[in-house]
Amino acid sequence: MKLTRILLFPIVLGANLLEAADIGKLMPRPSDHTSMWWKEGFPSVVEGAPWERCIQTGNYALVLDTEKLQIPHFGPASTEIDQLPGLDLTLRMTVDGKRYRCTSGGEWTRNGGPRLIESGRWFQRGDVTDLVFAAEDGTTLNAETRFETAAWPDRLGFVLAARPGVLPLESGEDAFGRVRGGFGLNESLHFEIPAESAPDSKEFTLELWAFVPMDYQVGRTSPWLVCKNKHEQANGNYGIMISRGGMAQAHLNLGGGREQAFTTKRNPKCQLKLGAWNHLAVSYDGERLRLYGNGRTLAETEIGRERVPVPGAIAIGRRLDNAGDGFRFRGVVDEIRLYDRALTEQELRLRHNRPEAKHPTLKPTGEWTFRDDIPASLKRLTESWNAASLEIELSNGRKTLRSKWELPNGASWSDAGERKVSLAVDPDAFATLGPSREIQIEASEISGGAARPVTFELGTGWHRINLDGIEPTAPSGGANPSNDALERVKLVLTNSSSAEQPARLMFEKSSRGIRQRIGTPITGISAILRDTDGNPTGLPIQLSKNWHSHPEESVYSGQWFHGITQARLPANSTTELELTICYGHWGGVAAASHAQLSLIGWGSNQRWDQSALGSWGESICYEPAQVQRGCTIMDVRPLMVNSMTVGRDWGWTNNVGGGDVLRLFDPAGSRLPHSNMQADYLRYGPCLTEVRYHGAIGTAIDHSITVSLGRTDDLVRGIYRIRMDVTKPVPFSRFAIFQVGADHYQSSSEKKMAIGNESGLIREWPTQWGGNIYRGEPMLAEGENPWISLHESVPHKPDQTGANANRGIVIRSWEAQLGGKKADPWFSERGLNLSGKTVSSTIDLIPPPGVTRLQPGDYVEAVIEHLVMPQFAADYYGPNASLRTALEQHENTWRMIHREASGNARQVQMEKGTLIRRFPDVRIRTVEDEAAFTLTGGLGYVPITFTGLSSHQGYRLTIDGKPVDQSVHGNDFWQTDYDAESATWSQSFTIPVNEEKKVSIRFSPGS
Repeated sequence: MKLTRILLFPIVLGANLLEAADIGKLMPRPSDHTSMWWKEGFPSVVEGAPWERCIQTGNYALVLDTEKLQIPHFGPASTEIDQLPGLDLTLRMTVDGKRYRCTSGGEWTRNGGPRLIESGRWFQRGDVTDLVFAAEDGTTLNAETRFETAAWPDRLGFVLAARPGVLPLESGEDAFGRVRGGFGLNESLHFEIPAESAPDSKEFTLELWAFVPMDYQVGRTSPWLVCKNKHEQANGNYGIMISRGGMAQAHLNLGGGREQAFTTKRNPKCQLKLGAWNHLAVSYDGERLRLYGNGRTLAETEIGRERVPVPGAIAIGRRLDNAGDGFRFRGVVDEIRLYDRALTEQELRLRHNRPEAKHPTLKPTGEWTFRDDIPASLKRLTESWNAASLEIELSNGRKTLRSKWELPNGASWSDAGERKVSLAVDPDAFATLGPSREIQIEASEISGGAARPVTFELGTGWHRINLDGIEPTAPSGGANPSNDALERVKLVLTNSSSAEQPARLMFEKSSRGIRQRIGTPITGISAILRDTDGNPTGLPIQLSKNWHSHPEESVYSGQWFHGITQARLPANSTTELELTICYGHWGGVAAASHAQLSLIGWGSNQRWDQSALGSWGESICYEPAQVQRGCTIMDVRPLMVNSMTVGRDWGWTNNVGGGDVLRLFDPAGSRLPHSNMQADYLRYGPCLTEVRYHGAIGTAIDHSITVSLGRTDDLVRGIYRIRMDVTKPVPFSRFAIFQVGADHYQSSSEKKMAIGNESGLIREWPTQWGGNIYRGEPMLAEGENPWISLHESVPHKPDQTGANANRGIVIRSWEAQLGGKKADPWFSERGLNLSGKTVSSTIDLIPPPGVTRLQPGDYVEAVIEHLVMPQFAADYYGPNASLRTALEQHENTWRMIHREASGNARQVQMEKGTLIRRFPDVRIRTVEDEAAFTLTGGLGYVPITFTGLSSHQGYRLTIDGKPVDQSVHGNDFWQTDYDAESATWSQSFTIPVNEEKKVSIRFSPGS
């Protein structure tokens, strides 16, 4: 085996001589993996499933009951998880001399309860919010609390976090205000200004301060903060409503009825600050309805009609016709002013900046303030504690582990900051762990040499390496000008102990720390560990991230990136590596990445994965537990077409998403949900991704779908390897083996569909949307590389800006037994009724006609290529000339999908090595690190992987005798992965191809 020394000389640290480590000794072992899932499926999806979250590594397993906050199972991974004994988990808080114990976890809601924070190859972290702490006398503690688990392959962390709870908002004039006292509003109390106190005028401005708490909604609908004259369809109405997501909207009605009702459009500037004061104003000057917030214009709508005054009362905190709790606002208001003219933005900025001051030029026709003897507060009042402690206790009946945090003597605790207590556990020995002081981590920017902050955290067990503010560098080494820019960080990992120890690393970027200036860079980050010569080592980096922000979520809400890895450091060794981060390109071509995306700040807070080509938005998203819309494939977006922002390239493109796999219904028509869904992250990119989702359907079907995306320069091709195995008889009323579009999630509709194979078209037809029924007779998918095209797409949003896309699939391989017999694939269009009046169609891949029962031994093994096709040549700005020419000739037709079916039908003739597969990559098992073959066909860039390698470096790839070098920065165009089971490496390349040309490819040791 080839071994590479990372440093050319040893380092002396104290009295120890530290040797340079071999790359092979850093690599993971077979047991170095983790997984986290819901034991019988997510309970909101699988009726009757317990609230039990499982963690499984190669060394141990744990089950956490998130409802009872108990651990019913814990022990070695070699034992079935249900057979493992439990642990006694005790969480305590003592506040001002009174002791409380946790009795339950919080209920799952959109923003709370059990949440998934980050999940991947190395590390699993989840929490449970809104814990209940009760004393012996039955009283409960007013506190905001969380319990967190942090799992590595051989280490387990527990964290209890808490802060004082907020006090209830006082009602009426007992509430705190912005300047002095305010007025508290709730489901039973509002503030009303009678008509005689609120003179109406043609032009007007109404302004006020509003404290908008997290729970500002009394019901589920949008509350009115200000409402004059009944409701939005009443003549003379104006006001401010808080629409979904906490966005303010202004309303105005000129004449009565729906047609005379005007509103301002939602946009990001209209987002209110939750848990804080907002200065808001609505005005009309005879031309424009305007909404102001915190001294600036948020939105405006041009109307251009004179307003006729309509006397009437003004309600603050509800719709004036008292339509119900759903239209009521919970919060506090203060400093209400009414004017008979439209104030300017500058005048309203004065009121925002100095609300307590008198402004002589501003003369309201009415003003309402509240009690002088009630103090103002800029934030919601909380409990105040003078003595407090947090405790975690774990017991297996023979041994007890404890950890405690106490508020220092003389200190008080009334701010919103969390305090934490952490307990780190060695699962094998059931012993408490502390920081390993023999592991030292140094990080510095390669460009300029600036040191990066490194801190150790006990609860997570990692060294946190902050990378905020690093400027990506261009290939020339200058400032960041392009998609080719990289960030590069030097790492020095030292183990000064006499035994091997793992270094657990977390590379972090926060919201303000990403300096890449092209696209939406966090959507496509790839992180690679390379040796000092720039060769990718194969040590995987888990990609977890978030970009959702909602104040109600607090901790883990907002934009962040975590790259997580573990290196096994030999005794008395030091190792130098390079962390390389790419965004848009790897080797000058759109990089492929697959990351777990936290939904904290968005809602539901369970597993959501996003794969991306480049860093210009998501390409394909997956939700394997199907929590939100009941399907596996969620958002899907085309590549390098006109973005949603007019005139801007390298941005988010429109969603044409929705899709599902193995969608099964019992004879009564009830869906059999996917359950026990686990995720195995095999390859993160940047040349090829590979992630396997696997679980069960009912008690008789095991299934998996392995999803992949390859680095390329033309279009999105998601490759899905599907496997299903049946163990018991399963009667069914409907079975969609694969869907393009999903029953409850569809973002566009196509006017036409077509079916064909490699030879051409079999049939094209106009779609029949709606009805929730199959349309026409099923169609046999016959011939080589059968395909379906969904074209002439139209968006569901009539005001959509930016390009749309067509969709299609190609069946690259198929083997199946269904109903006890060998089965060919069949297709059928299904008309859909979606939400509201929206109608559409899916195309379903189904069993043969007449098969209504699965038998033991039935199976499906298939490879499906999912295509997201630019609709028009004018939409596509990417570099692939072949695709552009094809679009100019065949845009918006089935011929584009047929081109993929025939042009990307790769043919491989081996000379040396063994062909493992042709999709998603051409995968070759080498012989003594060598392989040779000819490739015919392919479109864009074809992924090629060589496996069974004895080293991570020292190879060359040639095509027709010429060395392949796509480097931009040097050694930055291939991907290396490590197989712990065989202790070998693989290298993946993506090569540009011509569908009509045969090329000779050789891979061998050398430079």
